[in-house]
Amino acid sequence: MRTFIVKASKAKTSPDFKLNDLPGTSGRIDVLCRALNSAFLLSHGFRKNVRVWLLLYGPPNPPKAIRFEGARLRVRLNPDERSTAKLIMRALEAGKKLREPGKELEVFPGLYVSNLTFEDVVRRTLKNSELYYLHEDGRPIEEFSFGKNVAFVLGDHEGLPGEDEAFLEGVAEKISVGRKSYLTSHVIAYVNIFLDSLTPPP
Repeated sequence: MRTFIVKASKAKTSPDFKLNDLPGTSGRIDVLCRALNSAFLLSHGFRKNVRVWLLLYGPPNPPKAIRFEGARLRVRLNPDERSTAKLIMRALEAGKKLREPGKELEVFPGLYVSNLTFEDVVRRTLKNSELYYLHEDGRPIEEFSFGKNVAFVLGDHEGLPGEDEAFLEGVAEKISVGRKSYLTSHVIAYVNIFLDSLTPPP
């Protein structure tokens, strides 16, 4: 299983953004849509061995966690950002019903929303996966040997705040795909391609 955890510090936590103006009204949920596409989509296929957590930390509500589970996902992910943003919008709409902390609500098969925090998701992931923090100052990805269950933490276009980086110290290896600061979606695509290269073709 490959897990990608993406924290978006300004992504809106209510579904009242405009699908026709994602960059201007959603706190850059368009960045998250591109991350999802890079995580799951192939030219003529779909990755079922991938899980993506989107941690939305913008206004106006408390943080929301949206989980996409590739093996169970029954809604169609298309390459266009608008239709993907609509799924996120539906998840946030369903998330209004949440009352219990930590309880996940299944919006569609394989798509979940909860009030889990960034720290909650990292702790949950650590129970069954090796954890890596993707950052340009990390050790090159080529120097690592990966197990079967791996998880990667990324920020959005603004990166992770200092307190999150401090939380990850000691629990996540800092790993790099290059010394430049790349787009979140490009980093995810690179990691997927790199891990594919380590697996012999069927």
